[in-house]
Amino acid sequence: MELVGVDSETEAVYRHLMGRGGGTVDDVAEALGVPHERSLDLLERLHRVGLVSRRASGEFLTVDPRHALRTLVESRERQLAVIREVASSLGTIFDTAKHPTSGESGTTLISSPEVVGDHYYRLKRSARSEILELARPPFLLVPNEPLVEAAVSRGVRVRAVYAASSFTAACGAEELDGLVSRREEARITATLPIKLTMADRTAALVSLSLTASSTECLYTEAPPLLQALAELFEHYWALASPLATASHPTVQPSGHRVSGEREPTDRELNLLAMFAAGVKDEAIARQFGISSRTLRRRIQDLYLELGATNRFGAGVAAARRNWV
Repeated sequence: MELVGVDSETEAVYRHLMGRGGGTVDDVAEALGVPHERSLDLLERLHRVGLVSRRASGEFLTVDPRHALRTLVESRERQLAVIREVASSLGTIFDTAKHPTSGESGTTLISSPEVVGDHYYRLKRSARSEILELARPPFLLVPNEPLVEAAVSRGVRVRAVYAASSFTAACGAEELDGLVSRREEARITATLPIKLTMADRTAALVSLSLTASSTECLYTEAPPLLQALAELFEHYWALASPLATASHPTVQPSGHRVSGEREPTDRELNLLAMFAAGVKDEAIARQFGISSRTLRRRIQDLYLELGATNRFGAGVAAARRNWV
């Protein structure tokens, strides 16, 4: 079951519950000889991926594996399909990086942090109609909201897709506070293969390494490579979930809504978007500027509103209401 993201220890708990139809934290702790807190953590893992349901009494019940495992397999297949679709675009980047040319192609390989920073800020300042970004850690530069505000003020449309890992504690709290600009159109997705900044589809800066120790990037003005990068951005933009910002409230999907049902708030939609991308509760609380305890209360309120008991169920219920 590791092939669908369930490690051997968690699988052992699942098999134990399967033989009994369910059980409590104490049951698992006693049967498998693990501490109470560890047993709870393993059961919560099974709950998050939809293999068990949880009663108000605290008992965990197994879900029919013919349905639950099929859902996990289909999720993994979708992830693999994304990799297949972007392989061609990434191959173009690889070929260009392996055989960089100068002059006519307008493509150069840069690695100095100072030069990378100069190109990044120059792209943001020179844009006249559009800025596209794929953002994920490690971050070389602290996000600079004034650059985005200045661009929007001169009529530039700024769109950014953030990987869920951008919102984790590993990125640093100071950087996270200003990660998403109030003036940009922002979306969130589970993962991104590269970091990208593109201005007016005429110039782009793309990462060639995803390690904190390397700042190697490719700067290009080559039309074929720019087209491939733009298509890669649009692909992830279409897959990602919208985040509401001060200047860009989330647009509600069109569709039939049952009479008497209220519209979701931007905070609820942002919460659902972060759920879908797999952002941890601690990172969500930090983004919202609230305590973990307050966040848990709001999550429970959202579950109650949607008639759900976990993230997956909340997403399904929200989709049925045409919230997402």
